[in-house]
Amino acid sequence: MKQNITRFITRRLKLKVNEQKSAVARPVERKFLGFSFTLREAKRRIAAKAIVRFKQKVRELTGRTRGIRIEQMTKELASYLRCWRSYFGFCETPTVLASLDQWIRRRLRSMI
Repeated sequence: MKQNITRFITRRLKLKVNEQKSAVARPVERKFLGFSFTLREAKRRIAAKAIVRFKQKVRELTGRTRGIRIEQMTKELASYLRCWRSYFGFCETPTVLASLDQWIRRRLRSMI
């Protein structure tokens, strides 16, 4: 099936197919632009890898050894969070966003 689709795309549409990124699989097993899908219902969720990258970036911004004031740190963090929320706000699993919010608040409280 994948070969037929690849052949159609390359011959008819004259496009290149990246074999490393292309796959035929169930939606639960794949991710696309930082999103994946839930198992039971077809709901958009944030992919696990995107959450790991998010937490890593927040750890960098809220590191205790950065040597900047808390006001400057929260300003930088707020800018990053606005951008991230604008992109991933379209997910259909709000509990993930709520748990990340709790995690960030806990980090900030530990800084204060």
